[in-house]
Amino acid sequence: MRHYRCAIFFLFVNFCYSQVQVVDIQKNLDEGNYNKAQLLLEQKLTNSPENEFVISALGDLYSYKKDWNQAIRQYEVLVRINPGKADYNFKLGGALGMKALSVSKFQALAYISDIKKYLERAAEINPTHIESRRALVELYMQLPGFIGGSEEKAQKYRSELFKLNKVDGYLSEAFMFKETNKVQKALVAYRMAMKIHSVQTIKEKRNSLNYELGKISAEFNLEPAYGLRLLNSYIDNYNYKDIYSLEWAYYRKAQIEVILQNKNAARTSIEKALTLKHDFKEAKEEKQRILRL
Repeated sequence: MRHYRCAIFFLFVNFCYSQVQVVDIQKNLDEGNYNKAQLLLEQKLTNSPENEFVISALGDLYSYKKDWNQAIRQYEVLVRINPGKADYNFKLGGALGMKALSVSKFQALAYISDIKKYLERAAEINPTHIESRRALVELYMQLPGFIGGSEEKAQKYRSELFKLNKVDGYLSEAFMFKETNKVQKALVAYRMAMKIHSVQTIKEKRNSLNYELGKISAEFNLEPAYGLRLLNSYIDNYNYKDIYSLEWAYYRKAQIEVILQNKNAARTSIEKALTLKHDFKEAKEEKQRILRL
């Protein structure tokens, strides 16, 4: 009986220690201590090789650091453990897509089939999964027809997006217009996306949309004051799960500040972008333009 009680005691201690580890990991993630969080996650993965929280968070951190090979490995495990979860399929398809962008066009061909498979599976599993549908619109519009591109399939997912969130619907529509050189129609769609976004509730807004619409504002001089607010919101809420790098957010901020004729603010933003990424070619060029104002 004493041995039985000892076993129960040690199981309880191990459970409590495991819970403390998870809390510590989440605390470091929330506070932006990503290197410490990664170390803790890698340690916990050794003892819990099929812990979905650990694998997913580790994959997200690898994605944040653009270590696509490691991210893909983690997401592959997630899909193997839980193939019916849309987010896991989307993460794997997305990481494969980013890996494809980092290699030559010839090498990228090897990834296309799997990218489509996992993104489409995510959309099929979850009829309300917005991100997979946005990715599929762009994928089918950018791929040449002979390797699977299809404007008809892109239109299908665009139509579904309009039913889920009109902002995403108009953004996907604008993307399709741009890809077919219909710039004026794309601008109309962008304006509609920004107009609808401005009146949506907070719950309907994803941080990624703050960057996307801020970028559009900077590129096309659309509602610059609102675009600046969106970029500030993106920066304030930025974390390791966001796919657009902070340096790009500051770069876009600088562009909008130029539009608003705030030269000092533009210089501050572009310097911040260059601090985050010293070899940021576009930011260096923008800085020279700002200095000439």
